[in-house]
Amino acid sequence: MKKYGTLVALSLALVFGAAAVYLTNSWLSSKTNTEGAVVVKEEIPVSEIVVAAVDIPVGSRLSDKSLTLAAWPEANIPKGAFTDMAELKDRIAVSKLVAGEPLLAAELAAPGSGAGLVAMIEQGMRAMSIKVDEVTGVGGFILPNTFVDIIGVEKINKDRRKAETILQRIKVLAIAQETFTEEGKAKVVRTVTLQLEPAQAETLALHAHNHQGSIHLILRNPLEQIAEEPPPVAKVASVPTLKSRVYKPKPTPFNVEIIRAGGREKVTFASAAAE
Repeated sequence: MKKYGTLVALSLALVFGAAAVYLTNSWLSSKTNTEGAVVVKEEIPVSEIVVAAVDIPVGSRLSDKSLTLAAWPEANIPKGAFTDMAELKDRIAVSKLVAGEPLLAAELAAPGSGAGLVAMIEQGMRAMSIKVDEVTGVGGFILPNTFVDIIGVEKINKDRRKAETILQRIKVLAIAQETFTEEGKAKVVRTVTLQLEPAQAETLALHAHNHQGSIHLILRNPLEQIAEEPPPVAKVASVPTLKSRVYKPKPTPFNVEIIRAGGREKVTFASAAAE
């Protein structure tokens, strides 16, 4: 019995010994791999910039509730971003801003420019409203921040009318009294407000108040720029009409010898064509 107990104890010792050796080897192997590996941790430099905390509609006045700071990779900070929220207090958004989007100078009205439509007018430009209907307003698809060409139609006489493009790539500031609408949703209105240069406003006013004509708005792709005017076409001078001349050959005389009783006589006659 004593011999049997000794055998059991020896067996257990061997088992625990083998387990200890296995665990020790595993630990040493893990430690060697960990120490031998080179872990590279690259830190990307970031800076805090101002972003929209919520969706901000066009024409909205900015406040602390609508803004927040967010860490942004310095290499990807867009041009015109802000780092101080105090700079943006009471500024007006002239573009729709999405939550989490950086605020840029180009998307905001100039400081002190006021609120509403006046804040959306670029320096040196003017805002002018014209009447439209479902047809002249392209079925209601002319929306704020779209671009249009303007065609003037003039009545020449009872049966003749002349149409020409008088203005190109004109920005739409508002439709009716709205400076922002749901994107792509058509809305038929009675007035459209356009952003124009002073000279363009004068041209449009003349056509808009011409009782002998009308104006039409033509919706255009916002990415399409105004094409350069083609070089002037040289006028073709009128060519005088030349009168046709019929060539008449010079008549050739011919001789006839007449024989009479008294002798011979030579007589010259002109060609019959000369008669």
